[in-house]
Amino acid sequence: MGNARITYLYHSGYVVETDNHFMIFDYYLDDIAQGQKRGIDAGVISFSDLPKDKKITVFVTHNHGDHFNPVIFKWKKDRANIEYVISSDVKTRAKAVRMAPYEHVDVNGLSVDTYGSTDAGVAFAVIADGLNIYHAGDFNLWHWIEESTQDEVKFAKRAFLREMENLKDLYFDVAFFPVDPRMGRGYDAGAAHFARTLHPALLVPMHFGKEIQVAETFRQKMMAGGQLCWAPQERGDYCDFDPQQV
Repeated sequence: MGNARITYLYHSGYVVETDNHFMIFDYYLDDIAQGQKRGIDAGVISFSDLPKDKKITVFVTHNHGDHFNPVIFKWKKDRANIEYVISSDVKTRAKAVRMAPYEHVDVNGLSVDTYGSTDAGVAFAVIADGLNIYHAGDFNLWHWIEESTQDEVKFAKRAFLREMENLKDLYFDVAFFPVDPRMGRGYDAGAAHFARTLHPALLVPMHFGKEIQVAETFRQKMMAGGQLCWAPQERGDYCDFDPQQV
């Protein structure tokens, strides 16, 4: 089993790089701050960041504008070793492997399974160089408890727990899961339940937009409860994950 470098891009966008693979998940923000140099260190992908000696796979969990930017298809012009694996709800004429929930495909040297969402699209479970990786996309406990009716909250919980039944017996070395501060109280309820149920070796928060301090608050909470968790401090931040040291 190999190691992985995990790099934060923005929101739910991450890069996972293993010995033979360079995987990009839910890339959407292609802008950088004035004066910064374009590149992965600034949270964007430039052509120079795309390795020539590894297989590149770009994943899109669904068609929402904060998870999908068509600019990803321009990368193919410079790197023929790119494959795209996208949710079936993404509208594009670009060549890509399209997946609906609960499907399997072997592509670009990866084993890819999809699971359901409580919003749009799919969640991805990917095996790369022996590492089991899960990206939830917009699967979450979207309870909106401070503004929803009791019936709406109950409906959200039922939908979430129903999908968790499909995941409860799986193991992941690295799992990316939403912690959305817009939900206010219980913003991390879905992620906390996911961690208690599946116990991933490393849990990584996402979907917090500009409120990056939320990720650190969540990390501290998880670590205090014995769940290994990494939270980026800024765009381009990275961690090196070694499953043998967990």
